[in-house]
Amino acid sequence: MNRRRIAIGVSSVSGLAVVAAGAMSMFGSGGSANAVDLHAAPVAAVTGAAGVTARAGTAQTDTVVTVANPAVPAQGRTPAVAPQTLTMHGAGLFDFTKQVGSVGLTVPTGALDEVLTPATVYVRRSATAATATAAAVPASAWSRTATAEVPDGDVISGGVTDPALIFAMLGGVQPGVRDVGQEVVRGVPVVHYQGTLDLAQAASALSGPASAKGAAADAAEVADAAADKQALTNAAHAFTTTKVPFDAYLDAQGRLRRFVATFSFLEGGPTKPVAQVTSATELYGFGTPVTVAAPKTTPATTPATTPAPAESTPGHRATAPSAHPTSPPRSHK
Repeated sequence: MNRRRIAIGVSSVSGLAVVAAGAMSMFGSGGSANAVDLHAAPVAAVTGAAGVTARAGTAQTDTVVTVANPAVPAQGRTPAVAPQTLTMHGAGLFDFTKQVGSVGLTVPTGALDEVLTPATVYVRRSATAATATAAAVPASAWSRTATAEVPDGDVISGGVTDPALIFAMLGGVQPGVRDVGQEVVRGVPVVHYQGTLDLAQAASALSGPASAKGAAADAAEVADAAADKQALTNAAHAFTTTKVPFDAYLDAQGRLRRFVATFSFLEGGPTKPVAQVTSATELYGFGTPVTVAAPKTTPATTPATTPAPAESTPGHRATAPSAHPTSPPRSHK
């Protein structure tokens, strides 16, 4: 399967600094009378979900990203900082075959339009309608960022919000995946798995040859795999550990319906507090028509997706992974 890194990021046009803490709360769970049995070992079921899901062709996506910063105690004349939280919500469409998609991202400062293409994310500020207190604001010009060039692989800034990156990350699933029970996602019975994946191993898994579809296709797939590999390698070095706890929810066909992952990274400052990004994505509406084209951009293109915490270039430390996230309590609206 051709895997491509196409991350959703927070653009500088939003003026957003990701500096916050909290828990993602837009997903839900529940029991089901229709038990899902994939007749496969948990590790095999999860690692195989990428290919099975991609064969669905297209899907709608809904993602919640929560970034958490812990409280920082006072240091000399520097006052204490209270814990803060930021939540972003993205909804859109994705074509697994062409590996392109479009996303509407809502952030505290407004809204962004994003177009996802192989190895590149295009971003602009969304247009706003006139209100009683403010005039209408037109959409800004599109900017573009090569995600492989972002120091953290664009995971801190956007979370694991794009199916292509999730599929690539599943190449690093570690032994010990557990079946933790039957649940429901958007009315569909699923089996819930918990485990840990390794970003460095996922990056290494992308070094294999592309499938044989002709010289032109091979060259494109090799380039896409190289972009994926670089993005995941960057992410592996940006976080406090390459080990990432995850929850995967698969339906009776083995398709990935929900994926939740938590990443940890070091903030700047003398106390080096550890912040966390919890990213949860749901896939549904398989087969929905998707028509996406790369937009025209302004000549100047600068990496615009890394928020304030990543600007300190958090160092990589071989520490234990953070506590496993619990199943979110509410379903998508």
